[in-house]
Amino acid sequence: MIAKIKAPFGVFLLSMSFMPSAVATGGEIDSDNPSEQLDRITVHGEAYRSTGTKTQLKPIEAPMSYEVYDAELLKKRQVDSVNKALRYVPGVTPESRATVTIFDQYYIRGFESYRNFYDGLALLQVPGWNLGPQVDIFATESVEVLKGPTSVLYGSAPPGGMINQTAKQPLSTSRTTLQLRAGSHSLQEFALDSTGAVSDSVNMRVVALARAKDGQQVTTEEERQLVAPSMTWQISDKTSLNLNAYYQNDPKMVPSTPLPSIGARYEAPYGKLDADAFAGDAKWAGFEREVTMVGYKINHQFTDGLSFLQNFRYTKANALQKNSYNYGLAADQRTLVRTFYLTDEDLEGIAVDNQLASDFQFGESQHNLLLGVDYRKAKGDVYYGDTYGLNHSPALDLSDPDHYQVDEDSLILYPYTLDLRESQLGFYIQDEFSIGKMTWVAGLRRDTYRSKDYDNGTEIDQSETSGRLAVIYQLGNGIAPYINYSESFEPQSGMDTATQKAFEPTTAKQYEAGIKYQDQARSITFTAAYFDLRKQDVVVNNIDWSQRRQAGEVRSEGVELQFESLISESLSVMASYSYMDVKVTEDELQPNLEGKTPVWVADQTASVWLDFLATDALTVSGGARYVGKQEINKENEDYVPSYMLYDAALSYDIDETYNVGLSVNNLTDKRYVGACYDTNNCWMGAERTTELSLSATF
Repeated sequence: MIAKIKAPFGVFLLSMSFMPSAVATGGEIDSDNPSEQLDRITVHGEAYRSTGTKTQLKPIEAPMSYEVYDAELLKKRQVDSVNKALRYVPGVTPESRATVTIFDQYYIRGFESYRNFYDGLALLQVPGWNLGPQVDIFATESVEVLKGPTSVLYGSAPPGGMINQTAKQPLSTSRTTLQLRAGSHSLQEFALDSTGAVSDSVNMRVVALARAKDGQQVTTEEERQLVAPSMTWQISDKTSLNLNAYYQNDPKMVPSTPLPSIGARYEAPYGKLDADAFAGDAKWAGFEREVTMVGYKINHQFTDGLSFLQNFRYTKANALQKNSYNYGLAADQRTLVRTFYLTDEDLEGIAVDNQLASDFQFGESQHNLLLGVDYRKAKGDVYYGDTYGLNHSPALDLSDPDHYQVDEDSLILYPYTLDLRESQLGFYIQDEFSIGKMTWVAGLRRDTYRSKDYDNGTEIDQSETSGRLAVIYQLGNGIAPYINYSESFEPQSGMDTATQKAFEPTTAKQYEAGIKYQDQARSITFTAAYFDLRKQDVVVNNIDWSQRRQAGEVRSEGVELQFESLISESLSVMASYSYMDVKVTEDELQPNLEGKTPVWVADQTASVWLDFLATDALTVSGGARYVGKQEINKENEDYVPSYMLYDAALSYDIDETYNVGLSVNNLTDKRYVGACYDTNNCWMGAERTTELSLSATF
């Protein structure tokens, strides 16, 4: 049953066989054009449609909060995870568990966003467990952040928003980049990105990477290898086909092992824990994952105004985790009582999205009508074993930790298994139309979600309708106010303990109003948004979980501001601020929680980032980011303190081929707590890291 995951550095031999033969540079931004420096252009294929609307509508023109962070910006900051990419994004509480690398955890507008997308399709996962693809940033062209409910185009989704990573696409202009990185925690990385035409109608691209480093927590390690070949074939003037594959092997990743608040947040008898403190055991800690994804996109233009896109992906993955959690501290406030567990997970499934788009004139209005059908189906198998603190589960003295106590042969795991099948079928329609200076986006969708756990007999069969109506008005002089109403849903398992009726989906609705501004030269961009987001029909429980009822509501209300400006030809600035007031507004079974703020959510965030072109070859950058206080538990008995961190980066072009990059995150090496779930479960923030890169592009 336990998966054996391969560790093939030989993926690079495979990648070389796909490498285009012609090499040259192309697609670069003109450094002499200030507006192009600010308004970064991301190159996509014909099959690309934006995350916000599944059309070509740009973020600045869209009546919603929608942002794109491109590969050039992410490279400059030495970003290698989605968590790090979101550090300077307003409305996002990033890196809730900065020391954990098996997933990216962040909160958008007060709600956890657990379902990432890659190239417009959901990354399949085993719901509620650990297995799901985690696409590396090096294989990503852009990170697109869509805030607020997104179900009208994507089906079941958390209400705060979503992240879509777009894949690097094959280009006709040949270019190869080789990159070496080294740095803190014994970081070693080699990466390859090669693209170009292999014939008049076929372009290819290969992205490959190998990375190894120590985790922040003592005794932990990380290791990753990936290869992602892709090919675009222009079959005719009207038809193109993109074939893509993504293989990633993570032999060593860091799972989530929490620390108690005494020692992390509060002073313990021995003082406070260091940022690299670890509550696990080196003999029973780690996460192995192997993911294979194979897909295609076919885009056909029937006429000038009618096109069809089918986006398909098959996923197969497995993961093995050995980890521990704690039952709290003993009376001496230094001895941590632990239990050890294992998860062995397998996942297989498909996702497909069919889009028929029609552009036409109707009276005085220009319409872009989108009809879609998407479907995803997955099966997940899980074996879970837990010692429940029994059978030689050694405790840990946090004042003098011994991380080599576990005897694997003596651990007796009490098993639990899951055999899950799930599917979602959605039909949607959207009309994006312009009347004079107004652009409207109106959408409606109907979903049917089904799942069944054959091992435990639980079953869900739920349907839901979601909608969106939004409009933006171009006042002139670059000013455009907008309003937006949107809905989302999430399936819910279980039943009301009093009525014995099955739960309905949890729903959410959001009202948003904002303003966008961009000057004619595109040297200044400003956006402001106010939102009122309510998650309804939330399943709540009493303290001992003997009662469950769908009688809860959480409200998130806030403001987000973002400013970007090219102050001069050599200096640019990006700044943001967000304020969120998130409260439990209804809880019939624990009314004492009403008016309380959920955990994981910062009340305020703020950031500023400066880029200074010191010479034609040297760019010096720096940033500051503030994350406000968070509650330490759902009862709001105390809080996790706010923190301010500073980052710096340097990029130097040695010549037209070679570039050196240097980045330092958490410049002052500030020790801070990233987040707490309750007083027994806290996670340290990311300590200072220094990374040096050398790349050659030819």
